[in-house]
Amino acid sequence: MIISFDAGIHHNWFMQFWKARRPQSMLNSCGYSGMGFGPSSILGAKLAAPDRVCVSVCGDGGFTMVPHVLCTAVEYNIPVVWIVWNNFAWAAIRDLQYGYFDGREYGTAFYQGPNGAPYNPDFAAWARAAGVTGYTVTRSEDFAGVLAEAISLNRPVLIDVHVDANIRPPSTGTWELPPLTPKEPAFGSAWRPD
Repeated sequence: MIISFDAGIHHNWFMQFWKARRPQSMLNSCGYSGMGFGPSSILGAKLAAPDRVCVSVCGDGGFTMVPHVLCTAVEYNIPVVWIVWNNFAWAAIRDLQYGYFDGREYGTAFYQGPNGAPYNPDFAAWARAAGVTGYTVTRSEDFAGVLAEAISLNRPVLIDVHVDANIRPPSTGTWELPPLTPKEPAFGSAWRPD
């Protein structure tokens, strides 16, 4: 299996807990926060490795940057699976705003109206409108079966997975690394061309 990730909270979870089982099986933007990388890169992965299952785990924000990948997959019959981690927010940015702005956020969580419920497009319906099989998963116990079915179809499939926007991955940072001895500066003579 080849799995690709987008930028966002889902990326943090996978980087901390997912273990690749073989080389060249994980694609990500390596911290550059390239929203849209995951849903796009999985198409190239499948073209490069047609015998391997290719799954993109992408955030709802990242997927909305590049929804045209659905049409490309249908046009060229590229059988990939997109798992849209739908937390109804650009939650990685929202969480930073909470820290910077005393618990407030602006424009990073999606609502119906000023005081409404969390909102996002129906990604499964969006997929079906583009000719892709679309599923919605709202209960964690249903996910494994839907994913297995999606992979078995051997065609483009999108799974809209509703997740809780208020569950965050454990924080990690330099404070959790062992102490490293500081590097001494390297001195020498300047390079001069002959």
